[in-house]
Amino acid sequence: MGLITKTVIIKWNAKNKQYFESKNYIYTKIGDEFEVKVEDLSISNKVKVNVECDGCGEKLKPMVWDNYITHVKEDGKYYCQKCAKNGYKKYISFYDWCYENLSKEEADKIMDRWDYGKNVDEDGNKINPKNIYYSSSGFNKKGYWFKCLSHPEHGSELKNISNFTKGHKGSINCNKCNSISITNPELEIFLVNKEDALKYSRGERTLVLMKCPKCGFKKTMTINDLKKHGFSCSRCSDSIPYPEKFMFNALEQLNINFTPQLTKITLKWVNNYKYDFYIPSINCIIETHGKQHYEESTGSWHNLKVVQKNDKHKEILAKNNNIINYIIIDCRESNLDWIRNSIMNSDLPKLLNFKEDDINWLECHEFACNSLIKIACDYWNNEYKNTNDIGKIMKLNRNTITKYLKQGAKLGWCDYDPKKEIKYNLNMIHNNKYKQVICISTGEIFNSQKDVKDKYNIIVSACCRGKTKSAGKHPETGEPLKWMYYNDYEKLNKVS
Repeated sequence: MGLITKTVIIKWNAKNKQYFESKNYIYTKIGDEFEVKVEDLSISNKVKVNVECDGCGEKLKPMVWDNYITHVKEDGKYYCQKCAKNGYKKYISFYDWCYENLSKEEADKIMDRWDYGKNVDEDGNKINPKNIYYSSSGFNKKGYWFKCLSHPEHGSELKNISNFTKGHKGSINCNKCNSISITNPELEIFLVNKEDALKYSRGERTLVLMKCPKCGFKKTMTINDLKKHGFSCSRCSDSIPYPEKFMFNALEQLNINFTPQLTKITLKWVNNYKYDFYIPSINCIIETHGKQHYEESTGSWHNLKVVQKNDKHKEILAKNNNIINYIIIDCRESNLDWIRNSIMNSDLPKLLNFKEDDINWLECHEFACNSLIKIACDYWNNEYKNTNDIGKIMKLNRNTITKYLKQGAKLGWCDYDPKKEIKYNLNMIHNNKYKQVICISTGEIFNSQKDVKDKYNIIVSACCRGKTKSAGKHPETGEPLKWMYYNDYEKLNKVS
């Protein structure tokens, strides 16, 4: 474009009178102002004009006319010093650049995103991508307006042309499409202000107010840290790391018989060490290694060298005691995508014969973000009044369950009391142990709800009390299963 100014205002004087009269301007008197077309100015005129570089498209500071006109090239273009040093590159419009350097599909998509309604100049004229330089800086050097094709409701955003021409894909995309509401919706449950889900991306390092979805405890942390490390609640945390709970749920989904937190109680040779998971069927130990196993970590009791030395001792000890498969899962990033990829890139899929689609990874994430304290309390509230039984279901020892229930009672999640547990269990022994349960749909009779849990992996107490119509579905037919306490069933049939 070069010259932006089309006309200028100057004053009549004795020196310019004859010149401008020769250009057909009508003289009035000395000192009067009159409007002059820039092409009619003399080469030596000192009036200032507004200019845009024909190379980069940048608007330059107002400059004296005679300085401008002496630097205009033969092709009529004017270049700033930077572009001049680069050899006066050929003028290429943004439109032409896209179709010359990208596929037609990509170029069409970019042109479809161009917002003609918002891309207008100071006079209200629409700016066409065919008329701007391919590295133009745009409005206040912040770019031009581009629409979102995937979600029109997201509105237009200013984008730098260089993002498109230099391949900055992350900056090309709509900011709201990069937001966690689109990329990581599972994180939304932790946000106090739900609008933050559209405001921030998954790599955001701004402090945001979060809350525990279980107990409501609030604290500030970055979205980036939440995605990498999960939400650690100071009030209801069960102290088990995200990666371990993630792996725990994955193995449960695969119906694998395993022992979590292997100690010498199970295998004497373990001594004072502890291993994350042990799978007897394939003689395998799984270790989920967090960030502190790969790089120096602030707040760690031991430096990296000590941690890695300890890791090596554990591995040698296990292999010397006939552990054939020793699997280390890289969990330096505590997030769904990273750990899923680490699991699938390990030897586990081959050893356990499973594919990526065999595991619901979002369920693993939700379980890892959940509090085992809350889960233990839910079992207690559903008539599992024996800590040994809850421990067997959750694969945790009785002492851990007792600790969880006591903490849950303080949070108001259950009414656990050690004395109540003793009294309840004595009553159950007196009443010939646990209530029998019958599945009306199949005719099966179970000695206890625990036996139902072992077979169908469901809790049926609410259905037996008449609060729900069914609990779970038949694994083969998909039929909803209906349940009753066997005593109630017998009474009903006698009446009938």
